[in-house]
Amino acid sequence: MSLEFSTEVLPDHIQIKLTGEYAFGDLMKHVEIMKAAADAAGRNHMLIDARTIEGRMTESEKFFVGSHIAEVFGIRLKVAVLAPSGHVTKLGEMAAVNRGARFMATECQTEAIEWLLPPKAETRP
Repeated sequence: MSLEFSTEVLPDHIQIKLTGEYAFGDLMKHVEIMKAAADAAGRNHMLIDARTIEGRMTESEKFFVGSHIAEVFGIRLKVAVLAPSGHVTKLGEMAAVNRGARFMATECQTEAIEWLLPPKAETRP
C-alpha cells in the first residue's frame, strides 16, 4: 500500500488526510500535490492529518522533507501537520521554519487548529 491522501475544503482552510504506508519518495511528491490542492481550493491555510500513516520517518528524512516544504509552500501557505503520537521531534519543523515556511508539527489537534487559524473577531451588540 502506498501513501494516499484525501482533501476537504473548509471555509477557512483545506484539510488533507494522509493514509497508507510512509515512503520518503511518495511524501516528497505529495508535498507538491498538496500545494496544488490548496491553490485549486483558493486556501492559504492547510491542516495535514498524518496520524494514521504506517511507518516512521528518520531524522534525516524529517530534515529533507522540512526543507522541501519550505521550498514548495513558501511563505504563502500556513501549514500544520498532525503527526502520530511519539513521532514529533521538531527537526522537520525547524528545517522548514528556518527556510522561511510557516509550518508547525504537533500531535495535538487543538494546538494545530489554534496555531493555524487566526482568532475570530468578536462582534459587539
